[in-house]
Amino acid sequence: VLCLEQHKTLYVPVPRLQKGFLNRLELPEGETGPAAIRKAVSRNGMESYGKPIGIEDSVSLDLVVMGSVAVSKEGYRIGKGRGYGDLEFGLMMHMKAIKPNTLVATTVHDCQVFDTLPAELFGPHDVPIDIIITPTQVIPTQRMSQRPAGILWHLLSNRRIELMPILGQLREIEMLAGRACTLKEVDTDVEERAAQRPRRLRRRTRSHKSHSEGEGNTTEGEDGKGGGKARRSARRRNSHKSASKDNDKPRRPKRQRPDIDFSVKISNISPNTRVRDLKQALSERGVKPQIMVWKGFRGFCYLHFFKPSPQK
Repeated sequence: VLCLEQHKTLYVPVPRLQKGFLNRLELPEGETGPAAIRKAVSRNGMESYGKPIGIEDSVSLDLVVMGSVAVSKEGYRIGKGRGYGDLEFGLMMHMKAIKPNTLVATTVHDCQVFDTLPAELFGPHDVPIDIIITPTQVIPTQRMSQRPAGILWHLLSNRRIELMPILGQLREIEMLAGRACTLKEVDTDVEERAAQRPRRLRRRTRSHKSHSEGEGNTTEGEDGKGGGKARRSARRRNSHKSASKDNDKPRRPKRQRPDIDFSVKISNISPNTRVRDLKQALSERGVKPQIMVWKGFRGFCYLHFFKPSPQK
């Protein structure tokens, strides 16, 4: 919103790079008010007002804003783990839209800023941050790593190329130029290929008409009308009886769960990994979460740690 209000040129990446690369937002003539700007920055507005920009177009960027889960004052950045931000940055490096003086900024909460993060967590594809902006401060970082020069093909799988046509287009250009574009053989992008669990379908049972013994006639009329009402009333009586029995029993007080101090998400879990393997690995490192929410079939899990209870 601020960019359009200040009449700046705003480029927005296409979600998941599935239908292009960048969109340049251009407001129609005469529609420059706050309502038009709010509409333009919405998802539908980006599709309506956005002008597609390809990798062969000439673009020059002064500022790149990236989302982050955690950042350090050394410039290290942790995203959601799916690599979209790094891929978008690599494509912009290929377009030469990123200049040496282009700033890379991120907006986070103060609790997401750390003094240091383990350097071994980051690779050559990770984009370092120049400026951290929080609700209370602006932090220039001491950038400890270099920016990626482009797309690192050996870190991508063939399936990822098929999901993002813009990557296939760039790979063809690179191969025609005689550059090495060998992809990795093993597809480890588990979060992208995670299949949703099939829904359980409720089995429908045929409602048979109740017949009297020895005859083919129904108990109430020829069509068996009234049987449904009798069954419903019987269910109501049974439910009232069970409710009265439950009320007579003394209820066990609910156990109060301590407040969660912080949570950690572990992603890129291989489909062959079992929960006991992860528990063993955490135990060997002295990590003891109070709750583990296992989503191994989708490639991730959550670790919840409680606040220490006050000593009485």
